Amino acid sequence: MRKKSVLFLILILLFLNIYSIGYAKTDVRSKKAVVFILNRVTIKDYLENDLKNIKKMIDNGTYGLMTVNSDGGRSEENVFMTIGTGTRAVGSSFASLNFCSWESIEGNKASTIFQRNTGVSPKEGQILNLDIAQIIRNNSKRNHIIRPGLLGDELTKTGYSIAVFGNEDTDTDYKRYAPLIGMNYSGIVPYGDVSERVLRKDPLRPYGISTDYDRMYKEYIGVKDNIDLTIFDLGDTARANDYQNSGLDKINVQNRKKALQDADNFIGRILTSNDKNTLYMIVTPLPPSAEMGQNDFLAPVVMYGNGIESNKYITSETTKRIGIVTNMDVLPTILNYFDLDVPAFVTGHKLYSSGVDGSLLQLSNLEKQLTYNYTYRSPFLKTYVVLQIVILILSIVVLIFFKKYSVYMKPLLLLIPIMPLSFLLLPIFDYTSVPISILGIASMTLFFALIFYNISSKSSFRYFSIAFLTAAILIVDMFTGYNLLKNSFLSYDVIAGARFYGIGNEYMGILIGATLCFNLLSFEVFKKANKKYLISANILFYIAVLYFIASPSVGTNVGGSIAAFAAFSVSTMYLFGKRLNLKNIALVVVSIVILLFLLFYADSLRPVSQQTHIGQTFNLVKNNGLYPLFQIFIRKISMNLKLFRYSIWSKVLITLIFVLFVLFYKPMGAMKKILNEHRFIYICFFSTIVGSIFALIFNDSGVVAAATMMVYTGPMLIDFIIDENREIESRS
Repeated sequence: MRKKSVLFLILILLFLNIYSIGYAKTDVRSKKAVVFILNRVTIKDYLENDLKNIKKMIDNGTYGLMTVNSDGGRSEENVFMTIGTGTRAVGSSFASLNFCSWESIEGNKASTIFQRNTGVSPKEGQILNLDIAQIIRNNSKRNHIIRPGLLGDELTKTGYSIAVFGNEDTDTDYKRYAPLIGMNYSGIVPYGDVSERVLRKDPLRPYGISTDYDRMYKEYIGVKDNIDLTIFDLGDTARANDYQNSGLDKINVQNRKKALQDADNFIGRILTSNDKNTLYMIVTPLPPSAEMGQNDFLAPVVMYGNGIESNKYITSETTKRIGIVTNMDVLPTILNYFDLDVPAFVTGHKLYSSGVDGSLLQLSNLEKQLTYNYTYRSPFLKTYVVLQIVILILSIVVLIFFKKYSVYMKPLLLLIPIMPLSFLLLPIFDYTSVPISILGIASMTLFFALIFYNISSKSSFRYFSIAFLTAAILIVDMFTGYNLLKNSFLSYDVIAGARFYGIGNEYMGILIGATLCFNLLSFEVFKKANKKYLISANILFYIAVLYFIASPSVGTNVGGSIAAFAAFSVSTMYLFGKRLNLKNIALVVVSIVILLFLLFYADSLRPVSQQTHIGQTFNLVKNNGLYPLFQIFIRKISMNLKLFRYSIWSKVLITLIFVLFVLFYKPMGAMKKILNEHRFIYICFFSTIVGSIFALIFNDSGVVAAATMMVYTGPMLIDFIIDENREIESRS
């Protein structure tokens, strides 16, 4: 009886186990994902054309703008590879050579060429990349981990199947980029058709061909029940773009409209052929050539399906921006949808609805604003840098050769620390045109110069006031959502894509320099105040600013936190009468290491989807050893060397170093006297130098941070020398 009971229990457990496995598999297999590649289109196309099915996806889904960067140029092979790897990647010159195994190329079967190149014998019906060897080589040379074929590998190794249909071929060129998204590391997509069979002759369309949507739909219907991820390259919009130099403008407009309408109709057919448990995405790898020629490097992206909020802007933890995501976010979105883990070296994060109501018109206006910032950021910053160089050189010339006129340099010197404040406040106004931007910056700069120059006759109070106001506005803006930082010319740029949130290196340098300046000048301004209280206030300010720079939820600037900690530590030591000996240097270094570990570890504890690059780096090192950290360090050094050679910020840094070096000797003894007699000015100067050195070493654009950190101390010292020079003249 007992044996029968045990046997019965075992049978019940086996039955439940089998049932649970079968149920789970059925639940997983019921999920489908469909990605439509609608290349070379814009938000404007969605606004100006009657695309009822795409509009349906927008009205009932989430949408926004997507950056189209890669680890090389913005070319098809690079951006398609980036989408398929989830991190910035590159392709190869022949990355578009993807063929069905049965196709013939110049008398040779694609399967034979593929086996000759890779040693892998493909199966019938697979899609093969004939240049996978070079793609792997190209990506292995980059300074971060890139895994070609990552999406294909992650899906197929867990039993999911992938198919790719369609191409962007012309009458002379093979342009088959979509398999770069879905292939595995071997360069294989299991199913699909990218051959000429999915095209039809169409004499009046670009290159005399167009996508055969009937054929593509029929092939898809035949396999869709066995396919989990399907990628459609709709093709015609890309051909319309490529053909525009051959057609009249009115013909190009017609070709574009027809391509969009046909694509929309096909999307409608696919939408009705699947159940609700399907995720749909419309991805545009590149904007049209005309828009790219005008520096508009943003493309539309749409996500629609069961559970996605209706008519909301899209977002991701990569950007933490409403309505703006990156092309690296597509892969994590698909993996997350299929409940698969995202590898630690993937830079992107899953796409999701922000919950914020949107409209295509507002999104179009945002696109114009971001494009304007990207286009004119460099000219405005170069103007500011050139102005700095001119004022600094003019100051030293006047001090040495025309001493009695040096007082007239004081208002000009104030412009250097004031202009970052003007750049920061400019987004408050409508500045989508060059004249308005120039007028806004010039007006605010002159206004603040008049205010601060006349507020006091003491140089220390002027620089204290400018630094305090700038630091206060920066901290308030960071606390309230970066509304100014996100749109300032002197901040990071969305289209360039180096940073999307937190505090960038430009204003990080400004914030550290301003904090040191107003904190230490407070001892000059409030001479009668109790020094203990001022020191306590200084330390509290340092801790607050360090938090705002370092915290993964606020500033998220690792290099900046190192620079700030070093500068603030040195300042604090000197305030307590300590010297910078080997023991104290070792203490600072150990403290920085501990700070970094805590930062990386704390961020790594957050959910993967919410981690910043800080937590991602920690997990990357944990999973792959110290080599990724070495790659990051090499990347930062390479970037700094590049910036030192080509960036105009290096010119202002060199100019400032040269000017300060000269001022140590001319006028004779003036600089030495100031630093000896004004202890807190000396601490400010020395701490700023330390912060600049650490910023230079630990930031990938440390040249920029080092230069902006000096915009207070440099002009301030020259101003004090002018005062000292006047005192000497008045005595004589």
